[in-house]
Amino acid sequence: MKFATLLACALTALLLAGCGNDSASYLINGADHSLTLSRVQPYFWSSAWDLSLVTTREPDCMRRHRLKPAAMDDFKVELFRTPEDRYILKQGGNWYITETEKCRLQQFQTPPAEPGERLGAFEIKDEHLQFVPAPKPAAAPAAPAAPAAP
Repeated sequence: MKFATLLACALTALLLAGCGNDSASYLINGADHSLTLSRVQPYFWSSAWDLSLVTTREPDCMRRHRLKPAAMDDFKVELFRTPEDRYILKQGGNWYITETEKCRLQQFQTPPAEPGERLGAFEIKDEHLQFVPAPKPAAAPAAPAAPAAP
């Protein structure tokens, strides 16, 4: 009996050892207004991450949307903002648009011509999923002063 219990515990630990679960958020206006990307590796033999996006604008709405699975290696989901305050995500060849008015999400059939301002990307840093902001554009140099009148 002890051997069977020990074997069952060892097998369970082995099955769960390769599983993974991680999430990162882009805060739009604090924790009550955000986009959170979650990735889950349900089994150690899984060859892709299961992805979901939680669109939040409390107290009005909060929704979890399933995205297409993502490759295990070279993981990256880019985030853009349109002038209309919609958010566009690029995950491999998949493009999505979400908004926080009613917390909806829709997949694009074809990539958008202009996704908007690049805010950053959800990517792996120090073995954890993190939102990495896009570098700020360098400030334009100041114009030289006009020569003084004689």
